[in-house]
Amino acid sequence: MIDTHLHILPGVDDGPKTIEEAVALARVLVQDGIHTAVATPHYNDLFPHCSALEIKERVTELQQMLDHQEIPLRLYSGHEVLIKPGLIEDIEAGRLATLNGSRYLLLELWNDSWLPATEQVIFELRAFGITPILAHAERSRIFEKDLGRLTSLLRQGVLIQITASSLVGMQGRTTQSIAEMLLKRGLVHCIASDAHGLRRRPPAIEQSLRQVVRVMGQVKTQQLVEGCPSKIINNVPYGQ
Repeated sequence: MIDTHLHILPGVDDGPKTIEEAVALARVLVQDGIHTAVATPHYNDLFPHCSALEIKERVTELQQMLDHQEIPLRLYSGHEVLIKPGLIEDIEAGRLATLNGSRYLLLELWNDSWLPATEQVIFELRAFGITPILAHAERSRIFEKDLGRLTSLLRQGVLIQITASSLVGMQGRTTQSIAEMLLKRGLVHCIASDAHGLRRRPPAIEQSLRQVVRVMGQVKTQQLVEGCPSKIINNVPYGQ
């Protein structure tokens, strides 16, 4: 599996606090079958902003530690950005990192409210050549009430990502049912861990993917956890 949503950098956001916790998380991810991951610390007003360059440097430091301990996890850099106007300017100024410097941006919406400028922000990103990947879509109460908003974003070229642990009820039963519904309707492009640590929001990859295989089959599951994510980190247009 290639994980395109992961909070593993120590002391950056609400992920691991120490390098030891980050290394322990990396070990479990590898045990669960993840060989490549994008570190995606939050980019919002709750945490100090680390620039794209700073995130890349922190990824390099952690990668060196993993290599030293012979943990076979390859890390790339990115951000998980909370939607707001002005994202193009943040990308151009080097404040905001796309996933491994690609055309793909991990975008987070408000869970319980709808930013009126949502469609305009996404239009501007698409016009700039950026493909937004909507993080943990199954957690949005907006989509629970109005699935048409999600399908409208799909028509704009947005890709949909869901969190593995949602599929085994770790985010609540409602979130689990929405995640399963999105899978069954073929609205999901990739699955990620969105792991923050081993105690708080653990990866839960192995048991989650068993559930996906039961719902989608082995071939489709592989597309969700490696096919699409491979295109993302290698900057290949989706659909090619």
